[in-house]
Amino acid sequence: MSLIDKTASGVKWSSISQIGRQLMQLVTTLILTRLLSPSDFGLVGMAMVVTGFIALFHDLGTSSSVIQKKVTSEVFLSSIFWVNAAFGLSAMVIILLFAPLAANLYHEPRVSLILKLLSLSFLISGLSIVQQAILERELAFKKLAKVEMVASVSSSLVCIGAALLGAEVWSLVYQTLMFVTVTTVLLWTSSDWRPKAVFHWGEVRSVRSYSLNLTGFYIFNYFARNADYILIGRFLGAQNLGYYMMAYRIMFYPIQTISAVMGRVMFPVYSQIQEDEVRFRRIYLKVIGAIGLITFPMMMGVWGLAQTFVLTLFGSQWKPVILLLMILAPVGLIQSIVTTVGTIYQAKGRTDWMFRLGVATGLIAVLAFVIGLQWGIVGVAGAYTIATILCLYPNFIVPFKLINLKMQDLGDTLWRPFLGSLMMLGGILGLKYAFPPGLTSGQILCILVPVGIIIYLAASWWMNREQAEEFLHVAGIH
Repeated sequence: MSLIDKTASGVKWSSISQIGRQLMQLVTTLILTRLLSPSDFGLVGMAMVVTGFIALFHDLGTSSSVIQKKVTSEVFLSSIFWVNAAFGLSAMVIILLFAPLAANLYHEPRVSLILKLLSLSFLISGLSIVQQAILERELAFKKLAKVEMVASVSSSLVCIGAALLGAEVWSLVYQTLMFVTVTTVLLWTSSDWRPKAVFHWGEVRSVRSYSLNLTGFYIFNYFARNADYILIGRFLGAQNLGYYMMAYRIMFYPIQTISAVMGRVMFPVYSQIQEDEVRFRRIYLKVIGAIGLITFPMMMGVWGLAQTFVLTLFGSQWKPVILLLMILAPVGLIQSIVTTVGTIYQAKGRTDWMFRLGVATGLIAVLAFVIGLQWGIVGVAGAYTIATILCLYPNFIVPFKLINLKMQDLGDTLWRPFLGSLMMLGGILGLKYAFPPGLTSGQILCILVPVGIIIYLAASWWMNREQAEEFLHVAGIH
């Protein structure tokens, strides 16, 4: 298969895996809400605060170094394997030691045992990080999709079965352990590579800077991205935080899904062509063009239909979300493209640049949250949008230097889907205000969504046919 065909296959199978797992998790959650009590979910949530923090360190960025490195040796791969195995063991020991302290903090003794059982997941998952990285490096996303879907289904079945048998909170713990165990076993059977009984510190040291800078970025980005939640929860209360979180999730969920799929596939692709800047630039522009085709109309649709959408799906008690959605929609539009630059840093081996710029833009965002806080949740959302716009240019110009890409090329790629989305927005807003009185928000939504899709597809086919056909080809539709 050519690189283009492998990329198209990778996007298709990663999308199938991502959507399939999310649907499975949704169905499982709906079933479990009938079988388990809210306190069961709360207990696991308490434990996840601890395991989530430890998971930030994950593989210390070593799996990305396996994918990015042009040439890998058996000694290098085995050395990285043993580092990850050691980290998995260390993470388990740390959680075992701190489990009683966490239980005391929450005043809930059961959290200690939950954490002790969940600590096994770090030991188990640490044994398959290199195997997964190798499969991603080889663009074997069909194999990975099968592994992930089997693990998702089997863990959900175990969880539901345990809940039916009265396992209560432990059924959720079994789900996590089952998922990582099945994933690890299947990754070993799907990969031909096996670790050797060798370790060379020099091989690990050769990627130390790359890996630590990447890990540092992930940790700082985690806290910067959650600073708005922390500030709102601390100073504005739980209800305001609930409104803000709902708006943020509606805005960010589709972007996160698309970015997860494209970023996962394109990183190994870019790594293979990291020295061919002409090809790198051409493929990158095609990718962001495809993303813009999807996310631009989505975000403009969210902006134009915020009121109808919220009232139809959530009810009048969530009215404050409407304005927040309209304020945050531009953030979603911008971030859908900004998130793609991370793979440039990683593929070119400049995670140090990624970390430094991430710290700078993260501090700007946190400062904006603090300033906006005095105007409530609307102020925080507005500050987030302003900070995103202020950081737009540096977020692109710095990584673009690594592949000699011009901002003009970015504009030339994105103006057509942007204009097509504006045409769609104008069409649905004009039709919305032309409706006779008496229609419910649900009826309006059912009419405007398909009309908006038709307008956007017609506009794209009229002025952006080449990009639309390329997208259909990559998606395996055309």
